[in-house]
Amino acid sequence: MVEVEGNSNDTALRDVVKPVVTIRNVIFGDQFAELVEARPRKRSGRGLQDHAALEHLASRFVPPPGLLSAPEGAESAFGILRREQVLLLTANERRGGQFVAGLRLGYELQKSRPELVVREELIDRLSDDDLLVEDEPAVVVVDLRSTPHDELQAVRLGLVELGKQFVSHRSYLILIFAIDRAREFGEFLHGRMHRLERPEPVEVFTRHLGDDAAELISGVPELADYLRDLWPPAVKDVTDAVSDRVREGEEPRHALREVLRDRQEQGGPPLREIIRAKQTDSAEEWLALLLAAALLEGAAPWHIVYAADLLLDCNGTKPKKTPPLLTPSPYARLSALEYKSFDFETRRFQPPGSGAEVFRHFWQEHRGLQDTLLKWISALPRRNFDLTRDELERFADRCAELAGCGGVDAVLKLAESWAKATPGAEPDGDEVSDHWKARYRRSIAVRLLTTTAMDPAAGTRVRQRLLDWSKAAKPDLQLLTAQVCAGIGESFPRIALTRLKYLADSENPRVWEATRKATLLIGAGLGTASFLRHVAEWSDHAGPARLRLLVESTAVVLAQDEEDGDLDVLVDFWRQALDVMPVESLYPAIGDWLRTAAEAPFEQWGRMVEPLILATDGELKSIGRVHHAGWRALRHGRETGNDVWVAIADRLFGRLDEIDILVPE
Repeated sequence: MVEVEGNSNDTALRDVVKPVVTIRNVIFGDQFAELVEARPRKRSGRGLQDHAALEHLASRFVPPPGLLSAPEGAESAFGILRREQVLLLTANERRGGQFVAGLRLGYELQKSRPELVVREELIDRLSDDDLLVEDEPAVVVVDLRSTPHDELQAVRLGLVELGKQFVSHRSYLILIFAIDRAREFGEFLHGRMHRLERPEPVEVFTRHLGDDAAELISGVPELADYLRDLWPPAVKDVTDAVSDRVREGEEPRHALREVLRDRQEQGGPPLREIIRAKQTDSAEEWLALLLAAALLEGAAPWHIVYAADLLLDCNGTKPKKTPPLLTPSPYARLSALEYKSFDFETRRFQPPGSGAEVFRHFWQEHRGLQDTLLKWISALPRRNFDLTRDELERFADRCAELAGCGGVDAVLKLAESWAKATPGAEPDGDEVSDHWKARYRRSIAVRLLTTTAMDPAAGTRVRQRLLDWSKAAKPDLQLLTAQVCAGIGESFPRIALTRLKYLADSENPRVWEATRKATLLIGAGLGTASFLRHVAEWSDHAGPARLRLLVESTAVVLAQDEEDGDLDVLVDFWRQALDVMPVESLYPAIGDWLRTAAEAPFEQWGRMVEPLILATDGELKSIGRVHHAGWRALRHGRETGNDVWVAIADRLFGRLDEIDILVPE
């Protein structure tokens, strides 16, 4: 999967020497498959944490008073966590930096215990099975700020027992609560609650902006007054907005003044009044342009105007017939969208986030319009095939806003509509189409579900639907599920691998191959030992396809793993395989393992062969099975003239000859 660097989105008025990549101008090019599909959303610090990323976060983090240390007679949050191994974290501000504070605490624990894994978990039920991985001590951060009240009560009832599991596991649990729920949990688990304080905003500004901060603080006197009451996430919003403008060529002080002006100017009538006035005037085109600009923010004018026309058509508005010579251009029509927050030159709303607010406003307040909006959004990728990759990604991200305002069902309907093959409509006629139009739509659905599935609260139903699809759904939806799992697996491997386990039984070759790629991607990120701990239950009630995938992915991950890994974990893996796998699955599985070993460098052969030998435990039955699989590999090597296969088989036989055979009494 291609990782997005930065925001990856060019301005609409790009340099004339830079090619505009669309489906239309690459349809016959070699780069077609790479360029026309949206990519899964960037990790953005979620889920499983990389140590280097935590180190970087710590360098920019300003610890609030009482987080890492406390005055004499008081106890810091770090002290509570280290003593109790469970910490309840809250703040007076909903966006008070609680999540980042939790990661910072995890990094502090890692300093003295490097074996600890720091990760965020998304939970649909609070249990040790969902939060802990066997033999992998961790610092687990769970954000419960948006969790419904009834689910929180279930959390509260199981919290004491869960805390005991974390203690025995030598792990740590950090639960983040909204302030209005903190009291009841604080009374329930006395002495484990910490309320975050606000660090000095100017110091946060300085830490995030770096070298330019001192000059800006002295050169823009109003800055300190503006920052005075802001919590760290709001301060970071300011520094990010300034950095974006500076990257586009603005002078830093001018960029900062413009950012402050955008945030302070809240004058003019509210959006509700503007929309009502336009409805009274029957200004349908203006309203359609506003919604299209909000949905496709930053896109080219002709794309926005086309989307507006499509919305008018979905609304039942008949277009006015105008002679071509008198028809206004897309630029002229879009310039008629006079709305204070909308910048026609860039097709963006200011301040950042205003376009999303417009989109959410129409969805939340105009309930009678929702079916029309859903029909319009669903139809857009089927009617407009000329969007660039960046426009596709922004389109998917804007659709994901629906999940946060009660539109999870709408998100799922959109994803299904874009993923489902239409029999007879696609040129190849397959129920899992590989036609470029199908890939184009499916890539939007993948990004949409990847984004929403990682939401702590709204993502619960998305994750459940992905689980349902993985167990029983048509191949087109299972292919979508596999690709979504590839997108979320780097951050949340447990969630992804649970669904991939069921998909691995698929008989559809495209679904199985997508599952294989996703599993290998996740395994490469985890490393051999951690990967095997995550897939420990895959062999339970597994069919031949799943067993084949399990062995092949383990072999590939091991071959690519630069570290020696844990030999005992591999031995346990093969011991279980030799015990439970039917021979018709076992022999090809060992063959795949030896094939991967043959493709690996010579110095890695030992770490591939040795687990097979030790897993036999000197038992005749197991030795015979390994020997027979090795003989099949040897025969294949001789028939094909592959000397490497022959050498691998000889090495296997040599080690088998050295085993002390256990003869039953």
